[in-house]
Amino acid sequence: MEQYQFIHNEESYNEHMIHKYEGQIKNGILEIGNPDRGAPDIINLKFLEKFNIQTLKLYTNNVTNVKLRNKTIKVLTLGKYIKQYKFNLQVDDLELENLEVLDLDRNNLDNDQLYNLAKFKKLCALNVSFNNVDLTHIHMVSSLTKLYMRDCCVKNIDQISQLVTLKELDLSQNKGIKDINALCQLKSLTKLLIHRCGLNIINQIMTLTYLEVLDISSNLLKNVDSIGQLINLKELDISNDWGLDITPLKDLTGLIILDMSGCGLRQLNALQPLINLQTLDLSQNYINNINELQFLKSLTHLKLNNCNIVSICALRPLMNLEVLEIKNNKIEFQDANINEMAKLRFLNVEQNRINYIYFASLIQHPNYNNLDQNGKRCFKINHQTTPTQKQRRKANKLRLIESPNIQLKENQNQHKSLKTALNNFKQEINTTMNNTRQRQIQFTSNVVRLFQYMNQFGFE
Repeated sequence: MEQYQFIHNEESYNEHMIHKYEGQIKNGILEIGNPDRGAPDIINLKFLEKFNIQTLKLYTNNVTNVKLRNKTIKVLTLGKYIKQYKFNLQVDDLELENLEVLDLDRNNLDNDQLYNLAKFKKLCALNVSFNNVDLTHIHMVSSLTKLYMRDCCVKNIDQISQLVTLKELDLSQNKGIKDINALCQLKSLTKLLIHRCGLNIINQIMTLTYLEVLDISSNLLKNVDSIGQLINLKELDISNDWGLDITPLKDLTGLIILDMSGCGLRQLNALQPLINLQTLDLSQNYINNINELQFLKSLTHLKLNNCNIVSICALRPLMNLEVLEIKNNKIEFQDANINEMAKLRFLNVEQNRINYIYFASLIQHPNYNNLDQNGKRCFKINHQTTPTQKQRRKANKLRLIESPNIQLKENQNQHKSLKTALNNFKQEINTTMNNTRQRQIQFTSNVVRLFQYMNQFGFE
C-alpha cells in the first residue's frame, strides 16, 4: 500500500522519500534496492534532487518516467530486478552534468533509449552489456575511456575507431563481428576482451602495443603469431582455442596470468622463458610431461585438472605455490613433495591414484584443517581406504614393525612372534580407526613409518 499512499500528493511523497532514504547515505553513496529485490515504493525520482551524493545505485521496475536532475552525481547505476521487464529509461531525461560513470547493464535497452548520450561531456565509463544496442549513439561519446558492450547486437565496429581515448574495451560474445580492423585505431588500449566472438584472425591487434590484458578465448583461432609483439602483456586468456600453436608466447616474458585451459596442448616448450608467471591454468589438455614448469618458480596458482599427468616431480622447485589443483589425472604421488610446500593453502588432488599411505602424509600438512569461506576444507583429497595388493604382499613379508605398542626386532626364526605382531597390528588398526581424530593421525603416521621400514628391507 505504501507505493500508493502519497501518489496523489507529490510534495508529501517527496518529503516521505527524503526522510526514508537520507539516513542511508554513506560516504556520498546511496543504494536503493538491489538486483534481486527492487524498491517497489519508488514512483518518481524527484526527491533525489535534494541529495548531495556522488554515487547512486537504483534498482526498480515501478518508475514510469526516469527523469533525474542532480549536479553532484558522478556515478550512476540503473537497473531492473525482474529480468524480463524492460527498464523504462530515456537517457535524454537524465540531467546529470557531472556524470562520469554510467552502468546500464542488463536492462533490455534498445538504441532509441540511448539517444543524446553524447550530452554527457564528462562521461568516461559506460556499461551497456546485455542490451539490444550497437554503436549507433555510443560512438559519439568522445570522452569515453572504458566501454563495456558484452553480448549486445554489435556487428559492425567501424564507428568505434572514433573513440581514440579508449583504454578498456569489452566486445565479448558479439558473434556478429567479422572484421576487427577498426581496433587498429585504438592505440591507447590497455585492456581488450573479445571472448567468444567467432573470430579466426586477430592479426589486426599487433599494433596495440600498450595492451596489458587480452582475452581472445573461445574463438576459432589457430594462429596467434601477432601476440608475440605485444610485449607489455601481463594477462592473457586463450582458453578453449582448440589446436592453437602457442610458440609465439615465448616472447611474452612479462606475463603474470596465463589461461590455456582446453587448448588441446601436448607440449609446453614455449612456457620455459615465462619466469614471471604467477597464475597458470593448463587444465583440460593432453599433457603428460610438465618438466617445463620447474622453471616457473614465481608461480603461486597452478591448475592442471583433467590432463594425463602421471608424475608431479617437476613441481618440487615451486615452493611459492599457494593454490594447486591437479584433479582427475593419473598421479600415484610416490615422488610428490606436497608436504614441503609450506605456503600451500588450497589443494585439490581428487580423482587420482592416491592411496591411504600418501593420504596419511598429506593430512599432516600444517594447512590441512584450513576451511574456505563456505566452511569446506581447502584440502580436497580422496583416497583408497584399503592397501593395494602389492602393499599386502609387503605386509606378509614384514620383518620389522614399529608402532606405539609393538616393537619386533628382525629374527627370521621367530615366525610365531611375527604372526602375533601382525595380529596386534591389525587390532590396532581396527581400534584406532574408530577412535578420535588425534589417534587417527598417530595411526597414519605409524603406517607411513611401517612402509618406510618395508622399503628399507627391500620387500616387494
